[in-house]
Amino acid sequence: MNVLLKKVTSEKVSEVLALLTAANLPTNDIDEGVELFFLEANEQVIATAGLEIKDKFGLLRSVSVLQNQKGKGYGQLIAQELEAYAKTQHIKQLYLLTTSAKEFFEQKCNYEVVERMNVPLEIQHSQQFSSVCPASAVVMKKNI
Repeated sequence: MNVLLKKVTSEKVSEVLALLTAANLPTNDIDEGVELFFLEANEQVIATAGLEIKDKFGLLRSVSVLQNQKGKGYGQLIAQELEAYAKTQHIKQLYLLTTSAKEFFEQKCNYEVVERMNVPLEIQHSQQFSSVCPASAVVMKKNI
C-alpha cells in the first residue's frame, strides 16, 4: 500500500476532523495556527497529526490513527514526518500532551515525560496546554 503524507486542504478537512473526533481528540481549538497533516492510502485518511509552532518550540498534537489501521506503524510514521517538518521550521524541541498514549510516545517515538512547570511559556500559553487538555494530561518533550 502506497502511503503519502499530505497537508490538510479544504477537501480533506472534514475527514480529518472526523478521525480526530472518533479518537476523542479536541478539534475546537484547531485554527490557522495549527498545521494539520495526514497520511493517505487509497485516497483515505489513515492517520493525522498537527503542529503548532510557538517561537522555537513546537506542540505536536492531534496524532490519531484510523481504528482498523492501528498497529501498522502509521502513528510512529506520522510523528516522525512531523518531527522532520518541524526541523525545517527551525524547531529545536517538541512538546505534546496526552491522556492515553504515554507509552506509545515513550517507546516508539522517544519522548520523555516532563513537569508542566518546566515547559516553555510559549507552549504553556497555547490554548491546548492552558485550557483544552485536562490538568491530568501527561506532558512530554523531545529534542529534535
